[in-house]
Amino acid sequence: MVVVMLVGFVIAASVAASVLVTITANAGNSSTTQAFIAAESGRDVAVGSLRSAIAPTGLDCAAVAMTGASAPGSAPVYTYTIRSSEQADRPSAWDDAGVTATCPTDATKWVVISSTGTGPDGTESNIDAVYPWYHGPATTPSGTVAFFEGQFKATKSTYAGDLVIRQGPYECNNSAGDAIIGDLWVLRGSMTVTGPCIVTGSVYVRDTIDLKNNEFTAGGDVISVEGSIKLTADDTSIGGDVYAAGNIDTKNGDGEVDGSFRTHLAMVNHNPANWTKSDGTTPVPVLEGEPVPVIAPTLEQVFEATKWIELTSSTAWSSAAAPVEVFPAGTVCTTAQLQGVMGVAGARAVVDLTGCPAGGNGIPVAPGNVTLQRDVLVLVPANQKMNLQITGTISRATGTTLENGPQLFIVHLDPDGSDGRPPTCGSSQLDKFTASGTNNVRTLIYSACGIGSTMSLTMSGQLYMGSDGLHLNGGTFTCKPMSWEPTLPKISCGVKGEGGIYDPTVTVTRLDNLAFQTER
Repeated sequence: MVVVMLVGFVIAASVAASVLVTITANAGNSSTTQAFIAAESGRDVAVGSLRSAIAPTGLDCAAVAMTGASAPGSAPVYTYTIRSSEQADRPSAWDDAGVTATCPTDATKWVVISSTGTGPDGTESNIDAVYPWYHGPATTPSGTVAFFEGQFKATKSTYAGDLVIRQGPYECNNSAGDAIIGDLWVLRGSMTVTGPCIVTGSVYVRDTIDLKNNEFTAGGDVISVEGSIKLTADDTSIGGDVYAAGNIDTKNGDGEVDGSFRTHLAMVNHNPANWTKSDGTTPVPVLEGEPVPVIAPTLEQVFEATKWIELTSSTAWSSAAAPVEVFPAGTVCTTAQLQGVMGVAGARAVVDLTGCPAGGNGIPVAPGNVTLQRDVLVLVPANQKMNLQITGTISRATGTTLENGPQLFIVHLDPDGSDGRPPTCGSSQLDKFTASGTNNVRTLIYSACGIGSTMSLTMSGQLYMGSDGLHLNGGTFTCKPMSWEPTLPKISCGVKGEGGIYDPTVTVTRLDNLAFQTER
């Protein structure tokens, strides 16, 4: 009996000890959890301090508590510190290189909040939370005219609207009498003039600007942000400054410059007698040793603002506030069926050509002769080529204008919607576009691979094309703003100024959502 009692006592003591350990462990876990919650509370207070100090004019640093702590005797218990970074790469901790104890500025890219929470038993939890910081144009575009990741050529063509060449060099040869009516932006390449070239606005190029042919005209400034400028041909006419980060070479060249020659390095091979103002007066001022050109917006800002729009099979084309009538795959394939959608007034329509028969040139999109009565969006599946045929007359609904009338969207979907850029396509994948008809409605043509044929195109609307761009030979393309809610709320026709994708006079400052967090 005594033995049994002794064994029972030992077991009871063991159980009691185990229970005590469990209770103690649970208490510790609870304190650790409360410490982590307290740390996140401190983080949220820091976020609130930043966001509440953002005014329409920017951040009021005097109103930001860069360090803070919970009130004595209150719970949860925390302390926090706010730091910032101007580095392009996202930091992962408050003590990373480039992270400093400074209030965010217009140049800040990241905000790092280090917060420590304390549990009831003194346990501490430390977190570093990283948030994107944005200061820039309030106009956040869903696109701009002429996305060309590859080449764009306009020979004997007029192009009305800012032209943005995002990737690679640009060759200008639009012949006498035809022009780019707007600004020209060559974001990541050089510009070569190989024939008469007219730009009514300014020219902004990252690398070298090289005149290999006579008759170059620019209504505004001509700027090479990182390269040199060679004005080595005749009959040049520039309405503003010629400004280069490198040398300006005018050997054998002549013409008019209404501003100044400005160079960070030097003028070379320059004969002042060959250059006058447009009114015939001389000389054109030469300014050497100037600061490197700084433009607003920068080329990188324009590059970011004009990034590729991913339109894929999973893109949502409607919302509760902006409903559409859907014509599902296989219901509309022929010209007559497409006219039956376009020519009937009603809600916006989305036509899915998936499953429609494809010929040797791809799935035909052929509206023929039709009066567009409503906004219509035609989707060509990514796994087929597109054969776009505007060979008839597309008219507007009665009583409408080009600016307020119905819109036509032709979208050949991107097969890869996750990489932020147009697909890499071979020549056999390029779309075909025949444009011999009359188009009197605003039309957007989105071709993820690009158009493989040269054409004479007279059209108003938007061109948005990928790897191969477009080659126009004759005709007039006129950019017009377009929109399709909620996916494409605004597609503009310019980079700067009212209605453009970048208006530097209207800015916004914001702290975006949490990007990264780690517990230390």
